Amino acid sequence: MTSLKPFEKTLKNIRKTGKVVYGLKESISSLDNSKLIICSSTISTENLNLIEEKCKQNSITLITTEQNSIGLSKTLGLSYRISVFSILEADESDLNLILSKL
Repeated sequence: MTSLKPFEKTLKNIRKTGKVVYGLKESISSLDNSKLIICSSTISTENLNLIEEKCKQNSITLITTEQNSIGLSKTLGLSYRISVFSILEADESDLNLILSKL
């Protein structure tokens, strides 16, 4: 199993220096501008299927993490739970680092 530390640091950096939106509705509505969608392990099957379908239609990479919504929120430094978020703007090296962990 790979260490999540570089992944977590990269997500924090993207949150601070890039542009992200949180939540299923916001992530779906921003798909035209999205570079990557990340879901927690606790997203409902129905919502995961919906976001997977939308990502395939728009050729967007979707990552489902091993973290639950609380863990993903803590990784991002948020005080509320999130099950999905969309990366709209980020440094290319940060995106490449995340994609290389797939």
